[in-house]
Amino acid sequence: MNKRTAAVVALLALAGGALALAGLTVTGRIPVTPHAALPPAPERLPAPPAKPAPVVIVAPPAPIASAPSPPTPTPSPSQVETPPPRLALAPPAEPPAPPVPDVKAPELAIPEPAIQPASPAPAPPVATPAPAVAPPNAPVEAPAAIVTAPEPAAKPPADAQIAAVTPAAPPPEPPAPALAPPAADAPAIAAPKDGLPAKQLFAAQQLPSLGKAMAIGYYPRGCLSGGVPLAVNGPTWQVMRLSRNRNWGHPSLIRFLEEFAPRAAKATGWKGILVGDLSQPRGGPTPFGHMSHQTGLDVDIWFMPMPDRTLNKEEREKLSAINVVADDWKKLNPKFWTPQHIVFIKTAAEQPNVERVLVNAAIKQEICRVETRNRNGWMAKVRPWYGHHDHIHVRLKCPADSPNCRAQPAVPEDDGCGKEQLAFWFSDKVLKPPPKRVGPPPKPPKPITLADLPPACKDVLTAPEQQASKFGAH
Repeated sequence: MNKRTAAVVALLALAGGALALAGLTVTGRIPVTPHAALPPAPERLPAPPAKPAPVVIVAPPAPIASAPSPPTPTPSPSQVETPPPRLALAPPAEPPAPPVPDVKAPELAIPEPAIQPASPAPAPPVATPAPAVAPPNAPVEAPAAIVTAPEPAAKPPADAQIAAVTPAAPPPEPPAPALAPPAADAPAIAAPKDGLPAKQLFAAQQLPSLGKAMAIGYYPRGCLSGGVPLAVNGPTWQVMRLSRNRNWGHPSLIRFLEEFAPRAAKATGWKGILVGDLSQPRGGPTPFGHMSHQTGLDVDIWFMPMPDRTLNKEEREKLSAINVVADDWKKLNPKFWTPQHIVFIKTAAEQPNVERVLVNAAIKQEICRVETRNRNGWMAKVRPWYGHHDHIHVRLKCPADSPNCRAQPAVPEDDGCGKEQLAFWFSDKVLKPPPKRVGPPPKPPKPITLADLPPACKDVLTAPEQQASKFGAH
């Protein structure tokens, strides 16, 4: 080795020692420093192939600053759905570096997604078809018509139709008067559920509502506010069917019965009268037995005289009223019909606040035959109607204190004894209706709901109840 070659070797050795002292590791790319906060990756990335460095003559060593670490990669939205793919980092621009032995690149930590990774190659999202929706103009099945009374076998004559209340829809009701405010310590009843039959709602109330006594609505479409009871026993009356709890009425009806009972007893020579149904504590539709009797102004009074003793509860439930009409329904049964019955009916019809007295057509026919004088127009009030062969049905006029009570049309001015008027009730259409058709039973009529009654009836139904102690043994 000559001196020139030995000098070159010495310079190379000196340069390598300086680089070793500076602690710099030079490769064909800039080393990547792992981020201190990142967790280690589950697998190692392969190092890119080493790029051969050219052999150069290195000048005297100078301090070389290490390249800064690249910023920590931020996971993109796609990394949340699928695990990140393996990355191959492209080498950045490299400054000239002296040749050094090749070294292995350090590991690059990749942040793990926060959720459970899905499959490496998820299928593209598939659009879900929207559910089929009926168009807004789709036809809707019309509800069944409301039927409030059974259809008679035949249509009665025009003047007879007003004898009882027809189920036609009443005209708009006037604004209901405000009910008296309840006592502060009286709890209100929970609001009724919509759609339930009104007969169930009103039959469930065992006591009347607090507030002013008022008859509300029409006889077959109404209710009773502040009802009062008729005592089950009086000097000249006894109330029947106590289990029904229908001895309630407007105060005017209670006064009528308390005055009529002794008058009827005196006029007929009976011990007194037997009283059937009045109304429920808050009126309204009943579960069975009546279409009217809803406003506290209707009462049934039996043709059977009151016995000379007080009936017990069992007798009041099982004892039946007597049918005074013969089996052919065209005449009266002489075994039970007496002249006192005409006096009994006349005494009721003569009272000024009585609107109607409903009886069987055979009874009306007998009254027309016996009575020749229509004094005070009482015979016009006696109207024939289906049934009513074992009791009279007395209906009072709307009282002055009940502005929301709808009056019934007035009866005709005549006595109602015309042959044509009575002939209808004895026709085969009425007495011998055709047999029912064989087949499936007809669909039951839609029951009356609270929405079918005057708005004030909802307040009556939910109002606090009167204290039972107020009435004693009623």
